[in-house]
Amino acid sequence: MTTSAPILLGSPGEDISKKDLHKVMQRFINLNQVRLQRIQEFLLPRQRTFLNLLPLLFHQNHPLLPGFISSDTIAGIPNYTPSNSTILLAKSFSKHFTYKRRALREYPIQGIYLMGSVSSIAFTKNSDIDIWLCHDHGLLKEEINELQAKATAIEKWAESLDLEVHFFLVDSEEFIQGASSPLSSESSGQTQHYLLLEEFYRTALFIAGRTPLWWLVPPHEEQNYNYYVKHLKEKRFISDHEVIDFGSLEKIPAEEFISATLWHLYKSLSSPYKSLLKLLLMESYASEYPKPQWLCLEVKKAVYQGNFNLNDTDPYVLVYHKVEKYLSSDPDSERINFIRQCFYLKISGALEKQSSIQKHADRDAFIAEIVRRDQWPEAIISNCTKNQAWNIKKASSENDIIIRQLKLCYRMISRFSNSNAYSLQQQDIQLIGRKLKSFLQKSPEKVDIITTRSSIRNKENELSLIESQTTSTRPTWSLFPGEVAEQNPKEIAPFKQDAKSLVELLTWLVINGLYQQKLLLHIQAKLQSFNKVDIHNTLETLRQFLLEHKLGNQTALSAFKQPNRVIANLLLLNLGDIPTVSRKNGMLVISEQSDILSYGPDRENFVHTIDQVSVSSWGEVTTHRFLGLEGLFDCFIATLNQQALSIPIKIESYTPIRGKSIALGVTQLFQKLNQLFVNEKSTDSPRLIVAGESAFYIFQQKDDYLHYWKINNLEALLLELAKPQATFSPAHFNNSTVSSTPIPLLFSFAKENTIQVFYYANARYINLYIIDEKG
Repeated sequence: MTTSAPILLGSPGEDISKKDLHKVMQRFINLNQVRLQRIQEFLLPRQRTFLNLLPLLFHQNHPLLPGFISSDTIAGIPNYTPSNSTILLAKSFSKHFTYKRRALREYPIQGIYLMGSVSSIAFTKNSDIDIWLCHDHGLLKEEINELQAKATAIEKWAESLDLEVHFFLVDSEEFIQGASSPLSSESSGQTQHYLLLEEFYRTALFIAGRTPLWWLVPPHEEQNYNYYVKHLKEKRFISDHEVIDFGSLEKIPAEEFISATLWHLYKSLSSPYKSLLKLLLMESYASEYPKPQWLCLEVKKAVYQGNFNLNDTDPYVLVYHKVEKYLSSDPDSERINFIRQCFYLKISGALEKQSSIQKHADRDAFIAEIVRRDQWPEAIISNCTKNQAWNIKKASSENDIIIRQLKLCYRMISRFSNSNAYSLQQQDIQLIGRKLKSFLQKSPEKVDIITTRSSIRNKENELSLIESQTTSTRPTWSLFPGEVAEQNPKEIAPFKQDAKSLVELLTWLVINGLYQQKLLLHIQAKLQSFNKVDIHNTLETLRQFLLEHKLGNQTALSAFKQPNRVIANLLLLNLGDIPTVSRKNGMLVISEQSDILSYGPDRENFVHTIDQVSVSSWGEVTTHRFLGLEGLFDCFIATLNQQALSIPIKIESYTPIRGKSIALGVTQLFQKLNQLFVNEKSTDSPRLIVAGESAFYIFQQKDDYLHYWKINNLEALLLELAKPQATFSPAHFNNSTVSSTPIPLLFSFAKENTIQVFYYANARYINLYIIDEKG
């Protein structure tokens, strides 16, 4: 606890003491030192080397120190002299390292500052460390590029110490003018400026160089920031080489709250517990617009008052208290209790298991004091302490709460946008809006991805998948923990229910990280028969398919610049359905030339069910089930009509009887359709004739869309092929379709703008065939 007399700096025209300005500066530096000391306590000894050596690396170029690029890389930090311990660290890299204390002609590195969670109680040795590396205005492009190269090299050195460090090169003059470069790993520079600046002032840790000028503007003059700074400079209370100015927080445009809220909504989809507190902070600030009560001012007020401690000015704690105060008037207790849970999980999870007993005791005491002071319900603590035992049911219920919170925030920011007459036209805002709608909107075929899947600590080793027949025409599937008695599954609540197919349920298992090779599955189906080996093969196929297309990772915002489209398909044939086939002499022989859709004298079709899994460019996963021969054709038509270019498709069948041959035959048919109607770009209008069971099907494009229609017999097929065509329409035949006739051979000779006559003579008569110029 720091207790000192309040400092009151006068307004322009009133008494301003240089001594008081120095005291203010020293108080901020002291607060920085205490925060830095806490960070060092969290780091491993070898990681502490990074922070201790950091300013020296940019003050002097030395070929044996980390990050060296060249002797000409800009270097030099004003008001910096390395300590003896820092020089000793440098000697551990180079025994002959010496530091010469001499004044430089220029100090192009204006300052180094850490920002973000690194200065808070939520920081851990696994947290990112964001660093603002501030440099002179007007540097040459080559100088900036070389400085960036050095920063990147130091990032790689930090990586070898198990630290994730991000440098952001900052020109303070350009920043004041609103430069849009991202300046934090947690923000989008294009969507945030003032909010990023507020976070910087609240969390910044001064490492070396010029001190922030914002420190010296008293809280009561914040709204007159620019005038006050001008006064300090004109009266020579400060000099430019001592301070660095990032600007004021006087006027923030409404669109920044809108864009920042959308950004944090986007981040919440992948890291809900980490991002929701920030999201609610944006909401609380927006509720105070146009005069938000900035948290960084709370820190400044405490410093000027001289009565503050590390925890009361902790950036993360300040956020929590502001959000809790904002939500305290909300009759919906779910929101405030959920934010308390987010805070608890973040703080309690900040300590690793190997941390000292004292560190755990201090952290527990800190949380206990907040719980007591704010009178948290006991259920919150109980729920949080059981976090390590969360299973999919708990994670799913938590996901439901998170989705409700995200929708509330989205509605709030939409109202705020309307009330401030702001149109969401800026590109990055549009992209985030598309991402949110894609994630939050429900559709019958879309597989839900739960936001809390990474929180599942207790994965089930045994699950039951049960099919139920409802009043609808199609059955539904439900997922239960353990082995459930077939006669009464209602005694146990399902993890998930109302899936329209088994594949939808299996896909949900895989995409939410519940599939593991040791998983034991019990399947109860009404009409189908499932082999456990085939199910595990299917799960492994799904895992590889989704992994290949990076599902489970956050989809890049750039993907939302283009309309949503399917980028890959997986077809699973006859899952749980074994085709009944006729055998000759007990044998079933299928070759690459065999027609699996019209096999043998009985014209049997071997494809009974088709389960399609699709991945889209927006990261959506959908499933659709097709039945029978025309279901397969409908699947092909839907797939080919929605793509301008050929997209990957994988077709698998684990049917015990010739499953690979069935998958191969379907794959070859799709490839023919794809080649004829997608890949080939010409003015022709080709036709593909496919035998299906005892009938025939013709595929042809009409009005830029692929269609198919059924022809009942060979005689009708010949009549159909004889119909006039608008353009040259060559006929192609799948595998052995009508191979017992000369028809496929004759059509192979068809030529545009050429009429051809063919005849076939036998002892009794002559068959005459004419193929005209349209095929």
